[in-house]
This record gives sequence, C-alpha cells and structure tokens, in this order.
Amino acid sequence: MIFIDVTQSCRSSNNSGIQVVTRNLFREINAQKAVTPLIWDNFLKNYSHLNKRELKNLSDPFDKDYQAKERPNKQENPFYKEFLKSFFRLKRIKKFDNQSSTQQLFIFPEVFRDNRVFELPKVKMNKLTKGAIFHDANVLQNSLPTPAARLKNFKGYMNFLASCDAISTVSDFSKKQFIENIGSSFEQTKIVTHRLPVEPPEFQPRKKLQHVPLIIFVSTLGYNKNHLCLLDAAEILWSEGLSFELQFIGQSDPSWSYKVINKINEFRQRNRPIKWLKHIGQNELEEKYLSCSFTVFPSTSEGFGLPIIESLVRGKACICGKNGALGEIIRDGGCLTIADQKDSNQLANGIRKLLTDKELILKLEKQAKKRDFGSWKSYSSQLLDHFLP
Repeated sequence: MIFIDVTQSCRSSNNSGIQVVTRNLFREINAQKAVTPLIWDNFLKNYSHLNKRELKNLSDPFDKDYQAKERPNKQENPFYKEFLKSFFRLKRIKKFDNQSSTQQLFIFPEVFRDNRVFELPKVKMNKLTKGAIFHDANVLQNSLPTPAARLKNFKGYMNFLASCDAISTVSDFSKKQFIENIGSSFEQTKIVTHRLPVEPPEFQPRKKLQHVPLIIFVSTLGYNKNHLCLLDAAEILWSEGLSFELQFIGQSDPSWSYKVINKINEFRQRNRPIKWLKHIGQNELEEKYLSCSFTVFPSTSEGFGLPIIESLVRGKACICGKNGALGEIIRDGGCLTIADQKDSNQLANGIRKLLTDKELILKLEKQAKKRDFGSWKSYSSQLLDHFLP
C-alpha cells in the first residue's frame, strides 16, 4: 500500500515547481501501483481522503475558462471554505493500519507550510515506511527576508525529514544542503539524488513569435528569484533604445512581492513594456513559451531550477546563473550563463547578446533541442526503488 501527501497540489490550481513534481509523480505511480492521495487538515490535525474537487485539482488544475490569479491557494480557499471543508472531512479521516504485515509506504513530495511539522509526530503511523523528496534549504541559507513563523516552520519540516527512512534530493547541491543542515542526526546512506525530469508539452499552440521580441521569466515573485535586479537590467537596455517586452509569470509571495509589483507599476507609468501576468493556466503558458524569443531565470539560489529545463525542453534558450544546482543543469547546453546574476550590468549584457546575436540564439536553441530530460515514468520507478528497496 502506498500513500502520498498531496496537500498543496490538491487544494488549488497553484502549479509552481513543487506542485508540478507532485502531480506528475502521483500520475505515474498511480499508473503503476495502487496509491492513495491524502490531504492534511489543519483543523482536524490529521490526514483525510480527497473530495471530487481536490481530485480534479490534483489531476487537472485548470478549468477551460481559467482566470489569472495573484495567489491561487488563498483566493480559492478563503477561511470559511476551509472550515466547511474540515467539517465534511470528518467522515473521510484516514486511519492507518498499524497492525498490517504488508509493507506500507508514505511519500512526502511537498514542503510543509502548516502545522503538520508539529502535529504529524502525533499521528499513529509507526508501521509506515516514510520517503520524502527534498527540494532545497534556501530559506535557511538566506533567512533575513523570511518571516519568523515560516522560518520556524521550515526548521520543523527539516526535523521531520530527518525521521524519514529515505530521502530523494533533486540535485547534488540540494543533497549537500540537506546534509549540512541535518548533520549527524541522519544517515547519509539513505540519501540519493534523483534529478527531476521534464517532458515536452502535450498542448501545442499555434501562436507565432511576436514582432517585438518577448522575454519571459517564469517564477514566483520571491526574494531569491531576483526580479528587482532583472528590472534594473531591463531599464539599462530600454534606456539604450533596445526594443523588447518583458513579462513575469507566476504567483506572488506576500513577504516580498510588493517590492517587485511596486517597481513594475513605476516602470509602467513611464510606459516601459513590462507586464506581470500573475499565475496563468497551462495553455496560456505554452502560448507564452512559443511566442517568446528566449527566457531569463536570474534566481540567485535554487535546489534544482525547473523553469530552466522547462524552457529548454521547448527549444527556448535561457539566461541564468551557474552557481549551485544551476551549474548542474546547464552542463549540456542551451543556456547563456552569467557569472553573477546579482549584477544588473551582467544581466543586461546577457540579454543584449541574445537580442542582437541571432547566430548565438540559434546555437543555444539547437543545443537545447538535443538534450534528453528524462521521463516521469522512469523517475517514479527510480524513486520507488529507493523508498522500497
């Protein structure tokens, strides 16, 4: 019997990196073995089976008429709805069989951002083998901009991971981060790196390249994503007279996004061609990938860097840094790298190169199209082999 915690991925249409991993992982494991998705309930302090809407969010989060949202999870789950959902979940609470002789596995692919970190040890699931995916410890690496409550919660999450039977890290860099933060409280032999796969999209839009070059940055508006520096770089180029449009795609983060949004609004008042499209549906995202000239991902620290290979698998070159996990995924080509993505002049130089050197961008696109980014089927099989040796 296999259980999987899909709390973040079934609550709303949010489709950021961790949700992309969870949804694809569930789909592939469910195709191979019997797996039960579960959601954590903060009020009930326990796991519950999913209702119809939650199952829909897990398998297909975007309705046909999906409207862009700033924060999908908050907008789709106001407090009164959460309270009502908890009431109806009373009948669906999951009680684990601690007497079973059959091996049971519980997979935790998401980061805990609720009271699970403190309440989960009280849930009676002592007979279950626990396997988790670790993404990154960027919150601990740069804790200054992080709210104190979130920081405390993340430390509790790390302590929970230390109690798991096996950990899969998404890169060698994230493995290093995990070991450094957990230390001697965890046996290193239980940690294996499985790099995340990306497959070509099923939806193929008809939209073509627009006349004015379009550059997109797909990411949550978080502090480590470096949006402000990218805006400074864009201003350098616009001041030079270069013509291009810059679009940000992704949800907001209440602890930081207002700084980015305010700067975007300032630029728009000066008629700079910058837009924040918020969190958009997958089909619209595919149209943006097809329409853009290239992508930029100036994030200062990543456990993996999924948007980079999502760009490359679509044949679009990407400008990014080469530190940490980013250095691992750029090795086989398709990216224009910069030494210091915190330097707006270096960012501007990289963007200028791709806007003006057509041969270079064609070279990078050719490299990207030759790369093999694996499959979710293979990834899921490797993960299960690690969690259930």
